[in-house]
Amino acid sequence: MGHLRLRPARTLRVGVVVAIACLAAGCSPRDVPEDRETPGAESAALRVQTVAGAERLDEATRAELEGAVGDVLSTYVVKAFLGDFPRQEFVGSFEAFTSGAARSAAGDIRRLTATKVQDATDVRATELDARLSFLTRSGEVHGGTATVHFAFEATMEDGRTRPLVLDGRFLLDADSGTWSIFGYDVRFDDGAGQSVETESAP
Repeated sequence: MGHLRLRPARTLRVGVVVAIACLAAGCSPRDVPEDRETPGAESAALRVQTVAGAERLDEATRAELEGAVGDVLSTYVVKAFLGDFPRQEFVGSFEAFTSGAARSAAGDIRRLTATKVQDATDVRATELDARLSFLTRSGEVHGGTATVHFAFEATMEDGRTRPLVLDGRFLLDADSGTWSIFGYDVRFDDGAGQSVETESAP
């Protein structure tokens, strides 16, 4: 996946946008032109913006960090909310989580995925925004937090649409350059008048 250079107040990673559209359609990244700037599906682009903790890092390093964290978040979004519907398999949504966080997330699966609308005929992303804060020591990045606003629209069998909204934080760890989610503190609105907050932290 390529990286787009950091722009003031706005960062859009085209590589992540393409990955979301491509994975949702079941193709491989090599099937998608590298210069394509909008997904083939009607899902919104994933917007990643660094807001704190990277002041002393050069632009290329920040772009690399945003790319790595964007990959983690896009993997989660695709497996938890997009893909083919109707569907019943959502456990793979936590592939980018640590083992401990994945166990907790499995218990919260109805609050972290589109399980409640598994009978939908289609789910698309309407907003995917992530604001990143990094933890740095001596010029090295050890972890971070992604504050997210993820919104989706599910089309049900009767043609009605149902909004799903996930707001909150994902706690990120960098182990030997590999990023993963080790905790979360989020609120999920299932579009049926129920908004539930759930969290997991070591």
